[in-house]
Amino acid sequence: MESVPARDALQRLIDGLQTLMREHIALARAELKDDLRNTGRDLLVSAAGVPALAAGYLLLMVSIGFLLAVWIPQWAAFGIVALVNLGAGGFLSMVWGKRVLKQRIELRRTGEELRKDKEWLASLKSNGSDQQRIAAPVQ
Repeated sequence: MESVPARDALQRLIDGLQTLMREHIALARAELKDDLRNTGRDLLVSAAGVPALAAGYLLLMVSIGFLLAVWIPQWAAFGIVALVNLGAGGFLSMVWGKRVLKQRIELRRTGEELRKDKEWLASLKSNGSDQQRIAAPVQ
């Protein structure tokens, strides 16, 4: 049967590990929330110029279509401009889509804390095995 001090020590250890896990989860949530807030802010700032950019791009493409229409039929000129835009847009979507899929959200502080905990647990394990060797009777 277990002694009362051993049971208390085990309960304190379990409570400590539960607290540790709760703190790690809270840290991960805080980091994720902060990263999402920063990403949203960056996205909003980046999107502010999109309407003007789209209008300018549309006018440029119409101008190129009319310029090509001087040498070839108008339908062919605008068809060429459309095909070039579709090809370039598809290529860029494919390249950037692959990059986005490769990106991972990095929780730096949480990862660092988990690494420290792993080292701490390893040191506890090695200290425990040293104590067992010392306490074991020599034959």
